[in-house]
Amino acid sequence: MRNVNGLAALVPVLATALMGCSAADESTENVGEVSSELQIQRTRLGVSSELMPIDGPFPAGIAASEDLIFTGSPFEGRVIAHDRASKVAVGDLPAPPGGFILPFILKSVKGDKIAVLDAGGFPSPKPFIPANPTIYEYKFRYRHGAFTAELTRSLPFTGKLVGFSEDAIQLDDGRYLVNDAVLGSIWVVNTNGTVVPGIVPKTFEPADAIPQMFYCDTMPQVTVGGRPFLFSGSTIPGITSMAVVKDKLYFSGSCSGALYSVPLKVLTDHRQPWQRAADIRVVSPKPAGVQVEELLGLISDDKYLYAADALQLRVIRIDPKNGKREVVGDDPHLFNFPSSLAFAPAGCGEHEKTLLTLSNQQHLTPITNDAAPEDMFEPPFVATTTRLK
Repeated sequence: MRNVNGLAALVPVLATALMGCSAADESTENVGEVSSELQIQRTRLGVSSELMPIDGPFPAGIAASEDLIFTGSPFEGRVIAHDRASKVAVGDLPAPPGGFILPFILKSVKGDKIAVLDAGGFPSPKPFIPANPTIYEYKFRYRHGAFTAELTRSLPFTGKLVGFSEDAIQLDDGRYLVNDAVLGSIWVVNTNGTVVPGIVPKTFEPADAIPQMFYCDTMPQVTVGGRPFLFSGSTIPGITSMAVVKDKLYFSGSCSGALYSVPLKVLTDHRQPWQRAADIRVVSPKPAGVQVEELLGLISDDKYLYAADALQLRVIRIDPKNGKREVVGDDPHLFNFPSSLAFAPAGCGEHEKTLLTLSNQQHLTPITNDAAPEDMFEPPFVATTTRLK
């Protein structure tokens, strides 16, 4: 339900959310969804509104600096920089030698850089075709409307068997963690570029699979946004997204249906990589009555975890202490199959956190939905900003 009468009360809040230099009106009532024209939703946890439309096919990945917003266009092999104030595209990250294959995970990392996870190929569990992921680090500069960037480091997975990487995160010490959604693994990329197993099965035979991380080869058909949905290739991804809070790694498992944790120190202890899985614990199980769950874009603010609850067309917050879930936003236009989340650096006068969400309508294309007879995209794709309280 949309409450137009609450629009006037939200104007100061939206000015803060979009421009970052106005004080929010603390007296604003909790009015729910507001104004179909402005596409605003207010919940107990924050105010969400459309940040910018995304042109081009099937966007994926979002990251931000003080002045820029980066989005990925994996099917075009591009990563695009947008001016954060005007939302105008100002340039691309230069492609690596040979070009991008499938760049779809973007992260702001140490040293004011952008990291791009190129999955190195599409997932193909049956028949199994390995992918060749690479992390690319870029240094960028944006001054007086001119954008420049250079590739400063490449971290390939040469010689490692990977089915498909859904996420990469950088630790405080500069190391990266990269997951494998098909073979059910977590790899550690050291600062010198070497890739070592963190939690990896003894063999990649199904009998040795790690249950919390391995994919399912069948799944029930569900409904997403009123339309039938079946994962492409009839597979539910295994481990999908990761985030760190203090000394623990948290990851979602779509097949097993839960959010899990494991101590970071486990990833490099004296045990064999497959033995480390014994320390995985359930943090937040899939809610009762939900057949299939896919939590994407997991990020943290060092206290809570935020995830794109993609099949429910919403973004949620999870308390890692007790697994409690709360809805950040669930407007079907603003969160139209959300897949990527990022925090934007605070602007002038800001105190609240600014959460960016990119949706790519995966339920509306046979590329990712076996039950979709044809592309049914509802252009444009939308990036959303949420000012968290």
